[in-house]
Amino acid sequence: MIRVAIADDQELVRDGFSLILRSQPDIRVAAETGDGRQLLDAVRRDAHIDVALVDIRMPVLDGLQATRALAGMPHAPAVIIVTTFDDDTYVLDAIAAGARGFLLKRCSARDLIAAVRTVAAGAAILSAEVTGAVLDRVRATGPATRVGLTPYQLTARETDVLTLIGAGLNNDEIAQHLHLSMSTVKTHVANVLAKTGSRDRVRAAILAIQAGLAP
Repeated sequence: MIRVAIADDQELVRDGFSLILRSQPDIRVAAETGDGRQLLDAVRRDAHIDVALVDIRMPVLDGLQATRALAGMPHAPAVIIVTTFDDDTYVLDAIAAGARGFLLKRCSARDLIAAVRTVAAGAAILSAEVTGAVLDRVRATGPATRVGLTPYQLTARETDVLTLIGAGLNNDEIAQHLHLSMSTVKTHVANVLAKTGSRDRVRAAILAIQAGLAP
C-alpha cells in the first residue's frame, strides 16, 4: 500500500487529487493539508507516508521550504512538486532540495497515479513541459555555470547519450539517433546517471547543458 500526503492550499485541488488516488486499491491518502507547515506536522506524526504531493506555492510554508525540511527528516517521503507552467523559476531550487517528481496541476488522472507509483518505487517522474522549462532556465544562465566532465570518466558513447539527454531526447529517440537497441540505450543511461551521481534525467540534462554539451 502506497501512503500519500497531499499539500495544497486549494481545497478543490486537494479533493480532486484525493478522489483520484483513493480510487486505486494500492494507494491510500494518509493526510491532506493546506500548507507546508501542516504537511511537516503530518509527516512527523506518520512515519509511513511514502509520497508527498506538494504545491509549490502555499501560505505559511511554501512547497520549496517544505521540500527542504522534509529532506532532513528520517523516513522522508518522496516529494512530487505540483506546479503550473509559470512556476518554473522555482523548479531548479526544488530539484536541489530533493524533489523526485514534477507534475502540472492540469495533468490527467492516469499521469497522477503513474507519478505516485513511480516515485514510490524509487524512480523519478517529470512532466515534459516542466522539464523543458527547467532546461530553458539552465540554458539562460550561460557560461557562468560551466562545469567539466573529466571527473565522471564517461566513455565516448556515454558522453553521446548525455548530450542527447541534455537535448531533451527520450530513450527511444536516443536509440534511433545513435542506431542502438533500446536495451543498450537503457544501459548507457543507467551508467551516465550512476557515474555523474544524477538521481534522474533532469539532473543529467542540467549537467549536459552546464558542460556545454547541449545547446
